[in-house]
Amino acid sequence: MSTNLSVVKGAYEAFARGDIPAVLAVIADDVEWRVVGPASLPFPRACRNKEEVGAFFKALAESDDISQFETREYIDAGDHIVTLGFVKSTIRSTGEPLESEWIHVITVKNGLLTRFVEFFDTAAREGH
Repeated sequence: MSTNLSVVKGAYEAFARGDIPAVLAVIADDVEWRVVGPASLPFPRACRNKEEVGAFFKALAESDDISQFETREYIDAGDHIVTLGFVKSTIRSTGEPLESEWIHVITVKNGLLTRFVEFFDTAAREGH
């Protein structure tokens, strides 16, 4: 396993145990962090620094009660790691369930995440 893959896996493990400070510890000060989707999403879609990424995680926790978050496959391409996974949650504002597969495209340089782009089924969230 590459060092970059180890960094990414460690970040997912920290997220799974709710340790957001440990996730933020591996985020570069100058980061490109995006969730691709409509402006109606309840959490920030573009972040440029750790503080904004921290706000993203806060907004995500306020919006969704995640009951299942699985990383199903890692594709290691050196500085670029692609992760395929699945999420199941309840939208807090409506109590409605949400399920989606997702793809994360991550760039790691010098042991830090410098880019994170998320794609998921935004239509599954439509109207929520």
